[in-house]
Amino acid sequence: MKKQVTIKGIDLSYHEFGKGNPLLFLHGGRLRAQIFIKTLNELSKNYYVIVPDIPGYGDSSTPKEPWSFGDYAEFFITLIEYLKIKEIIVVGYSLGGGIAYTITSMSKKVKKLILIDSAGIEKISDDELKRDINRLMFYLIHPWYFVTLFTLIKEWILFNLKHLLRKGDMNNIRINLGNSCQYLINIKVPTTIIWAKDDDIFPLKIAKKLKQSIKTSTLFIVKGNHDWILYDQKKFAEYLNKALR
Repeated sequence: MKKQVTIKGIDLSYHEFGKGNPLLFLHGGRLRAQIFIKTLNELSKNYYVIVPDIPGYGDSSTPKEPWSFGDYAEFFITLIEYLKIKEIIVVGYSLGGGIAYTITSMSKKVKKLILIDSAGIEKISDDELKRDINRLMFYLIHPWYFVTLFTLIKEWILFNLKHLLRKGDMNNIRINLGNSCQYLINIKVPTTIIWAKDDDIFPLKIAKKLKQSIKTSTLFIVKGNHDWILYDQKKFAEYLNKALR
């Protein structure tokens, strides 16, 4: 079920479904919750799943000023309190991963953390952002590429371009993806790190740094690049279920 709530002046759009242990899933930058609903809905038998559009994306409103991971974390901790949740599992992909581990370091309510190709350990350069845009343009120019992808991917690409090219958005991305290593030392909960071997946005070396910093973590390496979670959601579901056991 899709819902909306206003928190700290931000209109947050989110989906919730299922019963059981609460699980918060945070999507990556330039994405939206809708892309992951079908896959995450498979968890509804055992979990109460919350999938928000991160502020600035999807149907949620945009903060007036660029937010840090700490700002996002405080926002979602307020959401957890609003939903009267006592304990929660937090899962984050890319940008959502950086927010997820910051939440975990700040809240005692998080009992398990799952990071997927997570942002936050190293900053993204302008060259990397330009490469990201060029890759999205390639997908649009070569329609045959979509044969192997889910139908939602075209919407994702158009959505990405709109946000990447929006005035001021690159500065926001750089601020949001700043170095947040100071949060890692506070994480003591069981943590699963899932990372693509050929991630071209956040290289595998970052996953190894994460594993070294979070003493309670386990690392799984999967085939593919940074976007593997989008074009192989079956594999995503398999690894997510493995991490939740």
